[in-house]
Amino acid sequence: MLSICAVPARAESPGEQPRPFESFEGVPGEWTEILNGYVYDPKTYGPRLIAIERQSGGSLPPAFRMATADAYLRSGNRRAAERIFEQGLTQNLGYPWEDFANLGMGTIRLVSGDEGGAQVFFGRLTESQEGSSRALGSLGMGAALSAGGRFAEAQEAFSATAATTTVDEEVRQAGRFGNAMALYGAGDFEAAARAFDEIAKIDPGSPIARDAAYAAARARIALGDREGSAAALRELADGCDPETKTGRAPRALRNLDARAMGRNWLHNYRTTGWGALSGKGSSMYSIDGCALARSTLRALERNDATLTAVQPVSAAAADAHPAAPGPAPAKLPAPAAPTPALAPPRSGWSPALWALAAIAGLVVLWRLVAR
Repeated sequence: MLSICAVPARAESPGEQPRPFESFEGVPGEWTEILNGYVYDPKTYGPRLIAIERQSGGSLPPAFRMATADAYLRSGNRRAAERIFEQGLTQNLGYPWEDFANLGMGTIRLVSGDEGGAQVFFGRLTESQEGSSRALGSLGMGAALSAGGRFAEAQEAFSATAATTTVDEEVRQAGRFGNAMALYGAGDFEAAARAFDEIAKIDPGSPIARDAAYAAARARIALGDREGSAAALRELADGCDPETKTGRAPRALRNLDARAMGRNWLHNYRTTGWGALSGKGSSMYSIDGCALARSTLRALERNDATLTAVQPVSAAAADAHPAAPGPAPAKLPAPAAPTPALAPPRSGWSPALWALAAIAGLVVLWRLVAR
């Protein structure tokens, strides 16, 4: 494999985007420019990065290969991404690439519906010597446990992420939001509402605060408090930018349906470059609390009965008591067969939502590397 001699590159002028990578020994300069372009514009540069990977025969430095795996993930080619991650794990690349590969493999297994396999890879991260990797591993583990309906264990994992001081605030917020969503998914709407309230207080006016304020009100609607929830939604809507026009939000998204949230986040992820996330990462995962508040208020005014039709999934998982995952095997698990589409999820809780939490980890880890 080519040796790496990449160094962070600064923009030459204030208006120019920073170039995370300057040069790699033995790599054509134009290829490095494509890698730097991918950081900001994955839609344009992703296909070019994939073409370079094919042309090189897989002999590029880890930065190229992991970015190409991400490009494959964005394009929906999970098997191609998995192949690169598997190869990386067999090459003992060390930090951060080995952690990146484990996170990627866990994400792919999760989005493929293999929750046990996802726990193996995320579990490796929770034992990393790097605090940031442990936090991301716990985030992914919480995602995998939630996808399996094991919400009490998921809350412990999410709480571990939220309590980590060696990662950015947005990662801790992801842990807090995952914890609240686990409570919501289990049908503990009262506890979920309180958890969302606490999130909304941390950074008032931010996208995640508006989303959390909406989610708290939605949980209280499920509890039957339509009047109090309507007042909270009006307060939220009044604080939104009146110039921002919003259409009718989908009913599934108003109900915090996991599949609808997953589709929304996946769309944002596929069209947002890593470089564009710095300083505003929470907006990528926003479900637009302002639009949801306005749309839900209209639904309350017309007495829409479906607003209370939220089905917790804890009952579906209550009869199953899967054993905790054992230690990671010495050899990599056999790759799962490629699946063109996810099987219908149990109840309304989709692995796609929690896979996006893991993908959030990929974004954060890449940004740590780029620094």
